[in-house]
Amino acid sequence: MEHFASSHMNHSLSLVILSYLIATLSAYASIDLAKRVKFAQNKLKTIWLFAGGTVLGIGIWSMHFIAMLAYRFSESVYYDMFYVFLSILFAVGGCISGFYLVSRSTFTLFRFLLSGTIMGLGITLMHYVGMEAVKPVILSYDKPLFIISVFIAVAASLVALWLGFFSPYSKKKINWNLKMLFSFIMACAITGMHYTGMSATRIKYDASAAIKSSAMMLDTSLMAWIVTGGTFLIFIIFFFSLSYDRMANKHKLVQGTILDSAVDGIVVTEESGAIIHANPAFYELMNADGNDPRFQSLYHYHPNLRDMTAYNQEYQIELRNLIIEVKKHPISGESLQNSLWFFRNITEKILNEKHIEFLAYNDSLTRLPNRYKLEQELKARMGNQQKTACIFLDLDRLKLTNDTLGHKAGDALLQYAASQLSKVIGDTDILARVGGDEFIILLSGERANGAEEVADRCIEVMDIPFSINGSNIRATTSAGVSRFPDNASTADELLTFADLAMYESKRKGRNQVTIFNPELNQKIKRTLLIEKELTTAISNDELYLLYQPKICASAEKILGVEALLRWKNPVLGQVSPLEFISIAEEKDMICAITEWVLEEACRQWTKWENNEQIKIAVNISPIQFAKEDFLERLSGLIEKTNMNPRFLELEITESSSLAFESQTKEKLTQIKEMGIDISLDDFGTGYSSFKHLKEFPIEVLKIDKSFIDHLIGNKGQESIVRSMIQLGHNLNMKVLVEGVETKVQADWLKNEGCDIIQGFYYSRPTQPDYIQDFIRERELAPL
Repeated sequence: MEHFASSHMNHSLSLVILSYLIATLSAYASIDLAKRVKFAQNKLKTIWLFAGGTVLGIGIWSMHFIAMLAYRFSESVYYDMFYVFLSILFAVGGCISGFYLVSRSTFTLFRFLLSGTIMGLGITLMHYVGMEAVKPVILSYDKPLFIISVFIAVAASLVALWLGFFSPYSKKKINWNLKMLFSFIMACAITGMHYTGMSATRIKYDASAAIKSSAMMLDTSLMAWIVTGGTFLIFIIFFFSLSYDRMANKHKLVQGTILDSAVDGIVVTEESGAIIHANPAFYELMNADGNDPRFQSLYHYHPNLRDMTAYNQEYQIELRNLIIEVKKHPISGESLQNSLWFFRNITEKILNEKHIEFLAYNDSLTRLPNRYKLEQELKARMGNQQKTACIFLDLDRLKLTNDTLGHKAGDALLQYAASQLSKVIGDTDILARVGGDEFIILLSGERANGAEEVADRCIEVMDIPFSINGSNIRATTSAGVSRFPDNASTADELLTFADLAMYESKRKGRNQVTIFNPELNQKIKRTLLIEKELTTAISNDELYLLYQPKICASAEKILGVEALLRWKNPVLGQVSPLEFISIAEEKDMICAITEWVLEEACRQWTKWENNEQIKIAVNISPIQFAKEDFLERLSGLIEKTNMNPRFLELEITESSSLAFESQTKEKLTQIKEMGIDISLDDFGTGYSSFKHLKEFPIEVLKIDKSFIDHLIGNKGQESIVRSMIQLGHNLNMKVLVEGVETKVQADWLKNEGCDIIQGFYYSRPTQPDYIQDFIRERELAPL
């Protein structure tokens, strides 16, 4: 039996280098494979554990046998296939066991040392069992070197496990240069273990040993091919798995980023409803914890989800006052029957849609139906041939309220009107706001027969003073009524005829109800023509003033005159102020007209002889009086016309200007400080507060003509007028009665102590030139 000492071993340099490169490649692979095992989850973790352990084990085994092939035996040797496969199993098993133990739970020193020891012993067994595959030889080992080789294998394993699982580099990406450095060092340790083990081995050639079975023996040339194939297998498995995993991770990262950054909730489920993946938006929407085992089934979140079997359809569920839109899409292929769910919170969208729909059909301020909704309802009722009545209502004081107290007060008045009118209508009636100050009520069936009574009731509830910012507003109302099929045959006609009837109520003096009749068409045509012609009345010099004397009752001498506006149009002829003043107020022309009257009256005063003994009174529109720049414009006009303010008197109406006591007092005081006298027109027709009235700097109370018409012989009327005269005197004011047409009326007023009388009994309104003649006849009373 021939003996070979290990010191006499010769090695092939090329195979030695190749074994080192394979060791380097194995170490390089182990770094990435360990990270894959560490961070993989569930089934993927198991796959990477076995794949990583197998690749690393085969890599180390390949390095071992290529290094074995590098050794040149002096005699021919063969390799026992049983031991070859057994050595592979030890290598792979040791690596898998080490990976498994070290990745099972949190780091402990014992688990770490045990994992490295088992992995190192697996590699050691792989080496020495692999040596047993060499036939026909007898092996013996040097104990110190044998122990050193075991130590090197365990130490290299511990270093590899620490680097892959517990070092700072295991938690971040390692740059290529550092990874190669680690690989070279690990390769030195792995090959160092092999060559230390080879140095520990004593080999004796046994020529007498017979080959037991050719099937179990491989010669070195075949073994070279097998090892080379194993090496290529490492390359293929490593690069394929690494590349594929990187691509898959990149795809998952992009997909996960998209899903997790999505605003909508996105869920992937199995056919049973088990959740495979759900993004944070879904759990936030459901107010649930994704780690809670109770929430691992999608059907747990809402019972209706189980019934949503149809794909590519939109569903809605309600959850915690939320409205959630749900869409379900199939994911099929490669035996998959999964579903992709989208959950979107559409609560705000639904509320916005409802709000938009509400705004489309309702008035945003009063929340009543608007004209569009009203017309739809009206067409539906008339389409069913229901008897229908239309009540057209108009608030007479909205513009005045806006101009005096501001638009917020005007809005409050509209809301008050909506509230008051809602008290009048029945369950089947429709109340709508169709314009700035316009409301319409629709009555159908038997309710239509009582339309006039409903309209009267509307005026009644609106004729109650309404307090805004300390001021009382009397919101007078004009109403018009039309009926289907009595008057109108279409919806447009019904609305138009009710509107025409409402304008007739305005013409008659407000707080009136007018039932439409065919004759109104002619009146409305005239109203529209007046509106058209009035726009050019000032520029065409169609307006002019007449003057009516005011007589001292005790001396029957002239105290002054009142300027009265008249209009003569080439198309319409002479137009009464009762017709065009209300239209001018409605169409925002009254301020220009009032300013023209004031300037024209002041100019005329400067033309009269002895004008410093004549006081001229001018009516001021409540709308003009309410303007913020009224005082400024008044002062400028007096300066422009050289008018002496001591001989100017402004008449303001009780029924409008005094409705805003909080603002009127200051303005009247400033007018008085300018030297201008103030009289209160139409006294007794409004809602003046006597408490505030005595605080105003008013010189004259002017009693309206309506109290004089039926005065004589009417004890009640006489008592009212007598009380008004006494009230004026108690407030240290002079009392003027207008509309006096007979001597009997004049004598009664004188006996009751009336201060000033104005009316046809003494003089009709006359041209300015005749005032001088009238003065000569009556003489002037001292002012």
